[in-house]
Formats: sequence, C-alpha cells, structure tokens
Amino acid sequence: MGLPGFPTMPKSALPTRDEGEIGRLRKANAKLGEELAARNRDLTEALDQKTAMAEILRVISSSPNDALPVFQTIVQSAVALCRSFFANLFLFDGELLHFVATHSTGPDIEQLLRSKYPMRPDLSQVSGRVLLSKSVVHLEDVSADPDYEQRFTTAMGWTWRMLGVPMLREGRPLGAIVVGWAEAGPIAKAQEELLRTFADQAVIALENVRLFNEIQDKSRQLDLANTYKARFLAAASHDLRQPLHALNLFVAQLQGESDPIERSRLIAQIDATVGAINELFSALLDMSKLEAGVLEPDLIELPVVQLLKRVETTFAESAREKGLRLRVVPSTAWIRSDFILLERILFNLVSNAVRYTARGGVVIGCRRRGEWLRLEVWDSGPGIPDDQQQYIFGEFYQLAAPERDRRSGLGLGLAIVERLGRLLEHPVELSSRLGRGSRFAVSVPLVAERGGPAEAPASSAMPADPVQGKVIMVIDDDALVVDSMRGLLQSWDCIVATAESGPEALARLAELGETPDVIVSDYRLADGKSGIEAIELLRGALGVAIPAFLISGETVPERLRDASASGFLLLHKPVPPMALRAVLNRFLKARDLPV
Repeated sequence: MGLPGFPTMPKSALPTRDEGEIGRLRKANAKLGEELAARNRDLTEALDQKTAMAEILRVISSSPNDALPVFQTIVQSAVALCRSFFANLFLFDGELLHFVATHSTGPDIEQLLRSKYPMRPDLSQVSGRVLLSKSVVHLEDVSADPDYEQRFTTAMGWTWRMLGVPMLREGRPLGAIVVGWAEAGPIAKAQEELLRTFADQAVIALENVRLFNEIQDKSRQLDLANTYKARFLAAASHDLRQPLHALNLFVAQLQGESDPIERSRLIAQIDATVGAINELFSALLDMSKLEAGVLEPDLIELPVVQLLKRVETTFAESAREKGLRLRVVPSTAWIRSDFILLERILFNLVSNAVRYTARGGVVIGCRRRGEWLRLEVWDSGPGIPDDQQQYIFGEFYQLAAPERDRRSGLGLGLAIVERLGRLLEHPVELSSRLGRGSRFAVSVPLVAERGGPAEAPASSAMPADPVQGKVIMVIDDDALVVDSMRGLLQSWDCIVATAESGPEALARLAELGETPDVIVSDYRLADGKSGIEAIELLRGALGVAIPAFLISGETVPERLRDASASGFLLLHKPVPPMALRAVLNRFLKARDLPV
C-alpha cells in the first residue's frame, strides 16, 4: 500500500541484487571489521607500549643511583606486553652472570634460578647463550634442545618456548633479558623488537647509574681535595710563619750580640731555620714539577748500595738525636732507575719513618722478587689506621694526631712518592698495623750485577771550584734580591753587574766594557718581560752563546713547562748559596748551553 499522494510501484519494479554481490559485500564487511579490529589492537598495543616505556623512563629518572627498580618495571612490562608466562633479567660482570630481576616466574622456579646463578655463561641457559653470542636467541621448543638444562622444564611441568635478547653497550654485553611462554612454537618478530627496546632501556638505566655514581665520586673527591687544600693552607700558613718568626728573633739577637760563641750559635740556628723553610718550599716545588710534567727520568744501571749509603749518611744523625736505631741492610744488587728521583722517593719514606717514630727504630733493606728488587722501609712507629691508608698518598693529607708535629711538613711527602713511583713505573706499596709500625716498599727492576761499584751521580753539594775574577751578569727587578746576590757573589770575588731588564743589562755591560762569563736572570721581569727574552737579547747583541740560567719563585705548572721548553736550567728560590756556586762553576767549565 502506497503513501497518500504517491503512486504505488509494483514489486517487479524494485531493484534486486544477485546472491554473488551480496556475498561479496558480506565478505568485504567482514574483512573491514577484521582490519578495524586489528587496527584497534595495534593502536591499543602501541599505546600500551608507549605507556610502559614512559613508566620505565619515569622510574629511571626517579632512581638515578639504583637500577633495580627499573629492572623490575622492565620485567613486569615484558610479561604484560609480550603476553609471556615469565620474564627474567640478568647482569654480566665480565665473568659471571647474575640473576637480578624476575616477574611471574613462581617461587619454585625462582628458587631454582637463584641456586643456579651466579654462573659462567654456557649453553645450558638462554641467558648464557645470549652472552656468548652477543645476539638474540630463539628457542622454539625447550624440551627438544639437548644443551638446555631440562630440570627447569621438568619443574615447569610443560613444554615451552623462550626468547633472549642481549643488553649491549658499544658492543660489550652487560646482561640479558629472557622471556618464556607455556607452549612451543615460533616467536613473533614484533615480540623480539619489543624485547630489544626493553634491553636498550635497561642499558640506559645502567649507564645512568654509572654516570650518577661517577659524578658523586668526583664530587666526593673534589670535597676531599678542598678539605685537604684548606688544611694545607692553614698548615702552610702556620708552618711558614713559625720559622719566619724564629728567623726574625734570631736576626734581632744577632744584631746586638757581641759574644763570638753566642753569635756562632745564633748563626747555626738561622741556618737551620732557613733549611726548614727550604724543605717546605722544596716539597711544593716537587709537586709543581710533577703536575707540569717537566720531569723526565734519566734511567741508568747502578748498584743499590749507592742509595743505601746515601740514606745512612743522611739520616743517621737525625735518628740518633731522637734515640732511634737506624739500620741499613747492605745489598749487592744492581737496579735500573733514575738515581736522583729514586733517591727522592727513599729520602721521603725514611724521613717520614724517622719523623713519626717515637721509640724503637727504622730498618731499610732489600728483597728480591723475581725480576724486581723491593726496597723496603720499616719503622716501629704508631702505624696507620686501615680507614686512612687509602688517603695518605693524596696531596696535603696528614694523619690526625692529638698533637701535630710542627716539623711534619705540608702532607706532600707521600704524594710525591706516589707520583714519582708512577713516573718511574716503580710500584709503591704500604703495609701497616696500628700500634705496630709500617712498611713502605718500592719495587725497582733488577739488572745483572757487575764487578765493582759505580760512582754515584754528582750532587748539587759538590765542592765548588773558584769563581774569582769572573764577570757575572745578574738581571732581576727585585732590589732586595739584587742586593743580596751582589753581596754573595762579591764575597766570592766575582765581578758583578746588575740590571732590572735586558736593555739595561746591555747598557751596564757597555759601561764596564766586559762580556759576562755567566748570565743569571730572574724568570719574570718587569713589564711582562721574561728572563728568557733578556738572555736571548744579550746573546744576540754580543754575538756569543754566553752560559746562562734562570732563577724563579714561580711554581705554576705552565711556567715550569715554558722554562723547560726554553732549554735553560731553572733554579727555584730560595736557592742555597752552595747550590748556586756549584751551578756557576759547572757552567763556567762547560760553556755549552743551547743558544
């Protein structure tokens, strides 16, 4: 029946569809529905994966010093997104695999895993195969694999498949993530890619913890260094003021003293006080040289008895004054080292031993250890606490003591020993027991013994040759230094010319009508000029390669490197008079410094 006002069409006139077209439409609708469902699943999985990744990154951010919460989040996410039965995470320390995180494994299997690990990587476990191959491992039927440890399969009670992926950092395996399903069969590529992503995030977590701990360690080292340097500044201020204060008093007494005996005593005290100041500055200078990298070992073969005799000669009197026994055990061994630098190491060790030992004695001897000779310094002092032994080779570090020895220096002696040991490639060792004393040892390469002892290298305290009548050009812009140098050199009957700069030195020499036999210049002169420039100016103007050397109060590493690169000898203030005279005589004989 039609609608009112509209004509009624007969049924034969209605459009019709054949059965084939209807079937095709139904199939198309069904396919579209399947595609929509798959698309919805993909979108849901992608959203779940992004949510999981965001959660893992959140945990990484909130746990910068502990990767375990990150690992636990990763294995939980792996089970959820891979729809696996379980997930485990393992770490590799370079030798052993460690079981560190698990989810949904079950108490029996977890207990079995903990009894198995830590273990060396092998084929009995998927984790071991991953580490050995550094690649993804598929196990589609665990029960059919002859190398897999089947007690795990038995404990599970069914056949299963497993997937393992490596945690790699720059090609180096750090661990593995392993997931398993409760049925055999192939493993989807998408699941492998997902697990790779989890492995990358685990590596990020490990790297984050490593960097965090490294920064924390650097911060602790910086804090410790600042503490030591603050202690050093306080100690340096005190230790330098003490002898300077005494020096002022001795000089004041000397000015008003007429008794020859008392004057001699005061002069001896002044000399000892200056020696104490020199010792403090020498320690600072040694550290500056080591930091600047200007020390180059001069390796020679020598009998160790030379060093032992020097030690005995140097420290016998100071040990006797303290009532200590100093015993040096002789040795016929020959070694290969730098005589001067090795002597510095031994002198620092023996000096500390004598300084800190109140009663008993100090023994210095040698032990052969294969191709090495171990030089040992034993003392019966207070010993070093275990918790401080790792710090005593640090700069400015001194052991805490109820009463600090005023002569204990700046805490640089053992730092110098350690640095020199590294420079010479001579390992330095410490063994100590609190209340029982200490043993320091330095190992030196042995060489074949020879028939007779060689002469020890000449020291700076060698007897000086006369310098009478020689012309010495002194360049320095400090009036006090110039005056003291002029007086000392004139007391040796030298002809002395002084100037504040290179041009002034040329003018003074022109007035004298002389060519100097030696030029002695301060390193840093006025107006930003250097002693190197002044020496080169005089040599160029006079056309003669005049022997010359530098004297400086500079200890900045950059200055030491510049002076070393120039080829000129650099002496550091304060310079002992005999050392200055020894250098002058050596230069006057050689006259072969580089232009």
